[in-house]
Amino acid sequence: MTDPDLLALRDVGSLADVKAGTMTQEALASIIASQDRPPRPDREPQPRTVHGDTVVTDHDWLRARRSPDVAAHLEAENAYTDARLAHLGPQISELAGALAAPRTDLEYEVPVRSGSWWYLDRPLQDEHGADLSLSRIAVEHVRIGADGTPVVPLGEPLEHEELLLASRRRVPGFALSTAQDVLARAELSTGGCHVIVTDLTSGDVIDRAVREAGADLVLSRDAQWLLYTHLDDIGRSHQVRRHRIGTAWESDEVLLEETDPWAVLEIGRSRDGSSLMVRSQSLATTETWLLDLAAPTGPLHSLTGRRDGAHPILEHAGDRLLVIDQDESGRDVLGVASVPGSGGSPAPRTLLTARDGEQFEAVEAFAGFAALQVRAEGLPGVRIMRRRADGSFDTLDVRELGHGGQLDAVRLDANPSWSQSTVRYRLDSLLTPATLAEADVATGEVTVLHQATVPGFDASRYLERRLWATSADGTQVPISLLARREVLTDGPAPGLLYGSGAFGTSLDPALDPGALALADRGLVVAIAHVRGGGEMGEDWHLAGRQLEKCASFDDFVSCAEHLSATGWVAEGRLGASGVGAGGLLVAASANRSPAAFRAIVAGTPLVDPLATLLDPEVMLTLEEWMEWGDPVEDEAVYRRLRGYSPAENVPATEYPAVFAWTALEGADVPPAEAAVWVARLRDRVTSDPAERPVLLRCLPTLRGEAVEVHAEALAWLLDQLDVPGIRA
Repeated sequence: MTDPDLLALRDVGSLADVKAGTMTQEALASIIASQDRPPRPDREPQPRTVHGDTVVTDHDWLRARRSPDVAAHLEAENAYTDARLAHLGPQISELAGALAAPRTDLEYEVPVRSGSWWYLDRPLQDEHGADLSLSRIAVEHVRIGADGTPVVPLGEPLEHEELLLASRRRVPGFALSTAQDVLARAELSTGGCHVIVTDLTSGDVIDRAVREAGADLVLSRDAQWLLYTHLDDIGRSHQVRRHRIGTAWESDEVLLEETDPWAVLEIGRSRDGSSLMVRSQSLATTETWLLDLAAPTGPLHSLTGRRDGAHPILEHAGDRLLVIDQDESGRDVLGVASVPGSGGSPAPRTLLTARDGEQFEAVEAFAGFAALQVRAEGLPGVRIMRRRADGSFDTLDVRELGHGGQLDAVRLDANPSWSQSTVRYRLDSLLTPATLAEADVATGEVTVLHQATVPGFDASRYLERRLWATSADGTQVPISLLARREVLTDGPAPGLLYGSGAFGTSLDPALDPGALALADRGLVVAIAHVRGGGEMGEDWHLAGRQLEKCASFDDFVSCAEHLSATGWVAEGRLGASGVGAGGLLVAASANRSPAAFRAIVAGTPLVDPLATLLDPEVMLTLEEWMEWGDPVEDEAVYRRLRGYSPAENVPATEYPAVFAWTALEGADVPPAEAAVWVARLRDRVTSDPAERPVLLRCLPTLRGEAVEVHAEALAWLLDQLDVPGIRA
């Protein structure tokens, strides 16, 4: 090998492999050559027959992530990407600086009161990254500021402050006793969590017997019993167990076992401390039980019975229950029912009925009011309903929380006390730094407790809008849009459309440094809230999963077309971006309508989902199986996946430029998904690779690399969309 060859390899980080002798001469030659031309992995045709359908795949060998040949190919991809991005060094550095700007996690800075204590989450930083501690201080030992919360210096413990948890990283759940003198914490361990119970008065550990537990823990009223969920061999919370503190774990009684393999058990304590609430939920069924925590050795009482095809939500409200369910027309309703003393279904009386386009997501009860978490027109909101002196709910006294912005996203925050007279909430929008506020229930007076600091940000420079696109079947799809106010001065602008639409998750508006950086460079930045997500409620999720998944792609394409048709984005200058399942969204949408997009960015993309679901070596979560379906057992699911899997449906036509990035470790999606898709794109599309390149960046791990790869992707996207530069 020549010295120039060694220099080329050093540039792509492969010299160690050369010295170790783990690469063939052919692989080394491929890496060196790949800096000038796209890598072309060998084809190894393999037939795959499922449900009588035979398909020949060419690049399944790329799924062997530990193979030296795969490593060589990914090094070649990185070398080619380096060459194609070499001219973007200054832009990448600028964007990396914007993305790496420190963010204020406001919820960690404002103490929360529960009873006679103020609780504090204090941010930590160590070699493993960001973390939190948990501490508390008695109300008589703190100085209260103008906003009604303690004055807490950052990074400096107060006198009399008690440390409860030195680190939260490995503590996914904990529970305090009603008297707040006993703490049970669930620490991550082999096979589940190891539960440690501490007497806070003496500081002594009084129990450490329970293992293989979930994160949900509840202590009885006398703090002598621990109720917890037990995990099965796949990590599913399938049992509720009762443990007498100070006794052997092996003697714990099973109160409830969920035999449905698709159902998961959750437990929690009512806000007034009186009851344990147990909920079983799968996509098909739900059931809720109650246990009196003053009599923890008693039986569980079913409140609802097993409900098929329905998902009622119950909240304990002291002397009655609040119930979110649906009426005969399918609208969400909030009802109230008595608390039964034994088994049987409560008969709720309707308090509120959702308006058109609204969903009721959750309800929290307090001694003097109830707080209802809603979704309306794709945005989260909160309504407060006061209680009368007799404990009944006054439906004529319902108040909305919000600050009047077009894209205000309002969510309930920590409100632990049954007797509190205020409600704490979080407010976000595309132009509102994360804000923690508190409303007085009686007067409506709002106090801003804290707002995140964003250096250099001036909201008056920007605008935010809610748009609506019409999908192929007539469904109205919401779009959230951010731009500089002067962006349309010279006509339609270049734009970026972001999307996800899976697992019922919601891309709710929030101020994002990356979006601001793009807007400052002249882009219109939009979020498509497609079906499969949760922005319009659970029905919105169900309308875009499994056999209905193609609705997500129709929605995304319709949003792209709407941005162009309404003059927000210039024809031929729209980019698309998504991560994980969002990568599937943008890739499948580009297959369906390649002319709608000029360039797409796909991070750790799920772009070969059928092969992954058919691979017994890939460990998928229960949630993933439920989202995509099982193509082995269900032929209809197989046929649908076969019809939209991006890697198996690349059209032989002009195609958007592509920047895909993935990681060998730390990503939920196998790196081969991106590698196979990129190889298939290069085989099929007819675009000029000089003008519309197809690039793949493969990181060793996502830890510590996320900012850099995002900066690379955004700089590349700006270049592809011919965005001129930074606006002051």
